[in-house]
Amino acid sequence: MKKLILLFLSLPFLSLSQNIDHWETVVFEDDSWKYLEGTFEPDTNWRKLAFNDASWLQGLGGVGYGDADDNTIINPVTSLYLRKTFAIIDTSEIAEAILHIDYDDAFVAYLNGVEVARANINGVPPAFDSGTIQDHEAQMYSGGSPDRFLISDFSSILTLGNNILTIQAHNVSSNSSDFTI
Repeated sequence: MKKLILLFLSLPFLSLSQNIDHWETVVFEDDSWKYLEGTFEPDTNWRKLAFNDASWLQGLGGVGYGDADDNTIINPVTSLYLRKTFAIIDTSEIAEAILHIDYDDAFVAYLNGVEVARANINGVPPAFDSGTIQDHEAQMYSGGSPDRFLISDFSSILTLGNNILTIQAHNVSSNSSDFTI
């Protein structure tokens, strides 16, 4: 059996079970993402695989501004919407799914349109202009580790073939000095 890591790092020392023989990362830190700066509320279907994101911008992760740690620099905004497709060849071989994510200041992550993780934000879903509960500093640029979220019930969410990871990231405010996802 394998463990599936959806985002950023493959960290084999995090193995939780003796039945897991290796990790596989399906979305890497510096993969190309489709993104939309949150200056308005996007179409409610933006979290679905079939959504047409042709008008969205594209850039390498991490995305943000202000800390000189982002591959794609954006304008100061309160929110950012990101989409990344990935393929799964055999869902029966996946024992666990984990999201490793580094962020400043909040996020909600969706897998095939289903919320799988969130931190530091209210609202279901949060409005595009929602600030965060409090400041939260990204960790990786200063030698820290990303936060880790075990994705429960992933077997009912992941599909054979193409899947989509979408992230709604939020800044504490549009006047913040930095923003990273």
